[in-house]
Amino acid sequence: MKSVEHSEYLPDTEAGHSLFRERLIAKIQQHRDFKALPHEIQSSFFERLAELTLFGTNNCSVETHSSRIRKLEKLADSYRRVANSIALLSEIDELLLDDAFQHSMPLQQQKKLMRQLAAQVDELIGGMRQTSTSTSERILLRLQGASLLKQLGKLGVACKINNDFQKITQTDAVLSEETEQAQRFLPDLSQSMALAMLCTMLVLFNSGQVVEWSYCRRLLLEGEKALRQAAD
Repeated sequence: MKSVEHSEYLPDTEAGHSLFRERLIAKIQQHRDFKALPHEIQSSFFERLAELTLFGTNNCSVETHSSRIRKLEKLADSYRRVANSIALLSEIDELLLDDAFQHSMPLQQQKKLMRQLAAQVDELIGGMRQTSTSTSERILLRLQGASLLKQLGKLGVACKINNDFQKITQTDAVLSEETEQAQRFLPDLSQSMALAMLCTMLVLFNSGQVVEWSYCRRLLLEGEKALRQAAD
């Protein structure tokens, strides 16, 4: 098993925070979308980013996801990724795999099953979010996300998050389960992420909020929905 020392996850400690911020800033500076920004924006980018605030953080909780919902979302995403990967196979590779594993379910049936399972998990998550608390949290999240996207837009940062999928190996999942109760970890910055995601992480970090990949992504998604609705 990969040890914590050799993983890309930094501990949620003072030393971990310092190194995380350093790596996060470096990753933003190395991002191709950042390099494409005008020089005058780049020169004052981090000062202006440090001034950004999230609507409602002074009197509202930012950590909206329960542990159960986060894990269910990751499960549904995993089901969808497997189904999409099967769909990308060539016909000959699919035939070869089906022939090699004749005692298992054919790939087309597995693809259908994965999508059904993802839909069932999504339905379960939807039911869990029907409470009044979840509704108010979603409204707050949309307000915060929309406000953040508007502010990032002024810095030339577009809301591109479609390809932001955290790659979680089985080893990482086991490691997370074993260490969840003992110690929190900051997000893995070795993954490929859009500039908007990286900036959101830094804004949350600067404001002393919880920095979590799934929360940052949902914040941007909800904000994007709010802006689209406002434009209609």
